[in-house]
Amino acid sequence: PRGGAPNPPPPPPPHLFDLSVPLEPSRGDAPLSVLHGTTEGGVRVYLLQSDVHFRAPYAHRSPADALLSASLLSRGALLLLERLSASPAALLSNDWVAALAAPYARHGAWRRAARPGGGRSWPERWRGTAFVHLVHNLEPGYDGAFS
Repeated sequence: PRGGAPNPPPPPPPHLFDLSVPLEPSRGDAPLSVLHGTTEGGVRVYLLQSDVHFRAPYAHRSPADALLSASLLSRGALLLLERLSASPAALLSNDWVAALAAPYARHGAWRRAARPGGGRSWPERWRGTAFVHLVHNLEPGYDGAFS
């Protein structure tokens, strides 16, 4: 407002639940918090939060850290959809950070090793889902190269 105190920051989105995302066996699982951001046009938006792995966009300390963040985001998104019992007709991934969602959905060995048995097989869950990857920036530094 003009001449007055600045508007206070918006409150953080409400915390809904936590996910335990399996990584490679030597690392165990990584926790992710699921937050409900907002509803826009009838579409619910969920946020995945990890203060350790998602500190800031592209704030990776090393190529291995970048790959770990991308793996965690993609696996977390798939586990969130499973937790919500959602079987989307299409899954859109944007940028290299989310590009692992499609191969992780199609090849669920990482999930079966951590959570054997029960329900539909992981690849069967995604059989009817089309995967679309959006590449919007091909400049150096945004190419997802892990060197």
